[in-house]
Amino acid sequence: MILTVVLIICISMETFLGELSSEDEDSSIYLTIQFWICGYFLLDFIVMLFLSQNKKRFFWRYFIVIFLSIPYVYLSKMFSISFSGEMTYLLRFIPVLRGGAALIVLSRLVIRNSITSLFISYIVLFFALIYFQTLIFYVFEAGVNEQIKSYYDVLWWASMTVTTVGSNIIAVTAVGKVSTAVLAVIGMTTLPIFTVYITSIMQRWSQSSDTKQELPKVA
Repeated sequence: MILTVVLIICISMETFLGELSSEDEDSSIYLTIQFWICGYFLLDFIVMLFLSQNKKRFFWRYFIVIFLSIPYVYLSKMFSISFSGEMTYLLRFIPVLRGGAALIVLSRLVIRNSITSLFISYIVLFFALIYFQTLIFYVFEAGVNEQIKSYYDVLWWASMTVTTVGSNIIAVTAVGKVSTAVLAVIGMTTLPIFTVYITSIMQRWSQSSDTKQELPKVA
């Protein structure tokens, strides 16, 4: 989890510092950090595969982990494969997905209450997706969209879009338009879960209160 946080911090720093050009990638500290973190993820997968009783089943069940743990940006530089600065930026999110999935699994293991565990998992996923969408929107729209003056404008766009209220900031790039649609879908599918969870808590609290009132008083 700490390694995932390091990746997110590096992505955020390079986003706000504007280090997205291909000329600056070779000197980016992020490349080295990503390489070692992805190497750790791959080593973890190999160890778990070795310790698994059913190795074939484990391999096919978690095969996607291999793709999420490959340092694509680092390898592209090693083999001189050129990508645009924006595409390179998007590739950096791939290793973070594994950490996010691991965080959800960890929350379910630590929290015994299945409803609470599921709710926390959704919260983590909800805010993580919103944050990543704001970074992507900021990278592709800043400097192109006259309505984007700073990251605070993107936060306003995200808050209005995810609540399906509608924002006065209109995306002008293809990626920005896709991010707007994705964020709206996230809001429509995730926000009702919060309502269901709160309703469930209120029902359990009401049932608990009724049960206590029905208990006979001991003289």
